Amino acid sequence: MKKILLKSLSVFLSLVLLSAQTHVLAAAPINTGLPGMEESAFVLDENQLDLAMGELYELDSYLSVNEGVTYADLEAMNSDLIAGISDITAPLGIAQDGDPLFGIPAFWWGCILGWVGWLLVYVLTDQDSALTKRAFTGCLISSGASVVLSVLYYFVLYDAWY
Repeated sequence: MKKILLKSLSVFLSLVLLSAQTHVLAAAPINTGLPGMEESAFVLDENQLDLAMGELYELDSYLSVNEGVTYADLEAMNSDLIAGISDITAPLGIAQDGDPLFGIPAFWWGCILGWVGWLLVYVLTDQDSALTKRAFTGCLISSGASVVLSVLYYFVLYDAWY
């Protein structure tokens, strides 16, 4: 009897809360305090884009005329064309050609996808033991975290009902 009363009381209180929120939202306009934005900020201005990309266009035209010139050649000549440009081929560790894991660290494969990610790392890297261990570590950490959170959730619910 106690459980039925508690459940019906909780449903009634949630309906009261929902009704109160609905009335509050319908009664007054919402002032978020965020400043307004001009729509023109989202319109593409091709002239401004061409101005910003001018240096790259100049470098591209130079490289198309002088085929075979590399970054190292331009660096040796102290060329102004590469000022402010680095020779990084994969910024921020993004996938490089031939990268079996698509630029995603093995730990995150195991952490996010669990045992499936661990298996994928094992298969994609041709059984590379170092990467497989990292994926296994990620799998263990995410599994352990989910077990700890499940136990905490159970005890919080258990304490709430009894």
